[in-house]
Amino acid sequence: MKVEDILLDLVAIPSVSQIANEPVIGYAEKHLAGWKIVRYPYRDAAGVEKINILATTKPGTAELAFVCHTDTVPYNQEWSEAVRPVIRGGKLYGRGSCDVKGFLACVLSATAKVDVARLAKPLAIVLTADEEIGCVGAKFLARKRVLRARHMIIGEPTGLRPVCAGKGYALAEIVVRGKEAHSAFPARGRSAIFDAARVVTALERVAKKLAARKNRAFDPPFTTLNVGMIQGGTAKNIVAGECRITVEWRPVPGQAGDWAAELIREALAGLRVDAVLDVKRLDPAFAPSETRDLATLVESLTGRSAATVSFGTEAAHLSGLASEAIVFGPGDMTVAHKSGEFVPVKELHECVGYLGELIERLCA
Repeated sequence: MKVEDILLDLVAIPSVSQIANEPVIGYAEKHLAGWKIVRYPYRDAAGVEKINILATTKPGTAELAFVCHTDTVPYNQEWSEAVRPVIRGGKLYGRGSCDVKGFLACVLSATAKVDVARLAKPLAIVLTADEEIGCVGAKFLARKRVLRARHMIIGEPTGLRPVCAGKGYALAEIVVRGKEAHSAFPARGRSAIFDAARVVTALERVAKKLAARKNRAFDPPFTTLNVGMIQGGTAKNIVAGECRITVEWRPVPGQAGDWAAELIREALAGLRVDAVLDVKRLDPAFAPSETRDLATLVESLTGRSAATVSFGTEAAHLSGLASEAIVFGPGDMTVAHKSGEFVPVKELHECVGYLGELIERLCA
């Protein structure tokens, strides 16, 4: 099958993180005849079964491992092409076409051209669940240490440029508590929303402190902080008793992921308000590997120099299972996570060629 035909099939399988990913896993397994496949299932917080798999050509340390997540973000039901993908103007449109079923289609297409029985060194494929809601499947496999690899490629849309480092991801909530009262008598209460405004101003000062420490390898070249949501109050005529602030930050490699949390707690302590920081998620940054043999090889094949990314990836959790890991794949992350997501068909074919060449050079 052509890579675009495989991708059309994959995109037509709904696989948002809230539902079971078994249909995508089952489809991939049909393309991996002759491989040894082990399933690593678990149930998510809602009790839905999720499946990770490790497929290998032979036992032992994998010379090369491809990693790809199988879930997608939700989509607008009015976007008719979300799970009814189409090719138009050299682009394949549909949810997950870019992030990241395009890479999975390339992996399945490239490995289909290989006689796995003749490979001298082990080749592996790792498919994960729930990347979009916290890299849950990757963390699950990392804890179990299901694999050891010399070279690992984690699929994400990078425009076919090897990526050697990425920022981490942290998510937290600040709960600000006041005292409810009738809005005609505000002195009898304390507005949690007024206090939350002071908190947000303090967070802006924290963001400036974070921005002062530069890492020129990234764009933006510092740990970014964002206040994404504020929710508070119960009615227009009630002094708000509670307000919740959702804040996230993306730490650069070499910087403690909880440094921002420490700065936030220090800022809150100086405000004389009832505000508590609750860190929900603290994923590490993806630091460069000690060696860069794989990155150099991919640079030579693609003619594109290595780069960094400012979004989080499974590499932060799975790179510890490999001697060297990079992030790589077709597509542009700026078109992902929105209606009209697409991947250029030309990049799919280029990626299949690069992956096939890597298999030949490293495993044959």
